[in-house]
Amino acid sequence: MNCGEIREMAGHHLCFKCYRRDERADDRKFGGVDRHSPGIRREHKKLFRGLTGMMVGLSDLGVSNADVLRIRRIIDGYLSPIAKFLTPASASEDVGVEVNGEQQPGIRFTVHSGTDAVAPETPTEQTCTDDQ
Repeated sequence: MNCGEIREMAGHHLCFKCYRRDERADDRKFGGVDRHSPGIRREHKKLFRGLTGMMVGLSDLGVSNADVLRIRRIIDGYLSPIAKFLTPASASEDVGVEVNGEQQPGIRFTVHSGTDAVAPETPTEQTCTDDQ
């Protein structure tokens, strides 16, 4: 019906060729995935695999925290292609945005209010009976 060629129908009165063409056009129109230029490319995946393999190995060996950080500083130059993916998303995109803006600086947050916020000096004991 659409292209004028005689073909097997796929759906919506369209042949497979026209149906797929319309589907790809919809993907482009509504911000679909661009498979030819992904954000994380094959060489990025190799670096991620290498980094996670190394970190797992260091963990299995029981390497100290200071040594892990020293090793990480040594390999940072090799990780520069994926450095933007290793920082928190808020740090790389929204610089200066406060993460937990509801809390006011200098005020300690607690879920208790009023007199419940202060623990009693002596705990009270209650006896449990079958009546209660």
